Amino acid sequence: MKAERFREACRKFLPPYAVTALALLVISNLVVYYGARMLNAWLNRPYLNMTGALDGLVPAVPAFSIIYVIAFPFWYITYFLICRSDRERCWRLVITDVAAKILCGVIFILVPTTNVRPEITGSGLGDMILNMIYASDAPDNLFPSIHCLESWICFLAIRDEEKVPSWIKTASFVMAFLICLSTLFTKQHVFVDMIAGVMIADFAWNLGTPEFVRSLRLSRGLGRI
Repeated sequence: MKAERFREACRKFLPPYAVTALALLVISNLVVYYGARMLNAWLNRPYLNMTGALDGLVPAVPAFSIIYVIAFPFWYITYFLICRSDRERCWRLVITDVAAKILCGVIFILVPTTNVRPEITGSGLGDMILNMIYASDAPDNLFPSIHCLESWICFLAIRDEEKVPSWIKTASFVMAFLICLSTLFTKQHVFVDMIAGVMIADFAWNLGTPEFVRSLRLSRGLGRI
């Protein structure tokens, strides 16, 4: 009896369809991001630096590295809450994310990019975090920015939730906007990376309309997933 209650509590906390959805999101992200990196290394492709004149006017501000890493819990919490809230919204998020990641993967391979990072010599918290980011994340798979793409998808998903209070929607927009700025001020990305990430997120979200999600689930026999 206790085991059954525990299983029921687990199903309520995270329904089986949400487990499947979150697993697909993780797998697609890993395959696209690291798959493109390994393929480009194997092909020994030349990398394009898309830094423009406007990017030269943006200073490196190590404090923005804090916002850059806050993006991760922002994504995880948003995706978790959307996936467990409703099956249809969950699968719209999955379709949006996977479609966007596939498109990003194609671009990563066709247009491999890199940039030149500044030397960070300060000893503050932001400086230490930024140096850790530089040490752990190679300067590739930059165009479009996955940081901007994921953050904008989170904002779009929250924005279209009818039950979500307007202040949370506003907060999610501010958070997504600050994360996009952080990619520039940490010198992880340039303007075209940021713009492309937001545009692809918008495109993929509009692709995965509720009607499309319903038709796909029915045509593929996924009604119970």
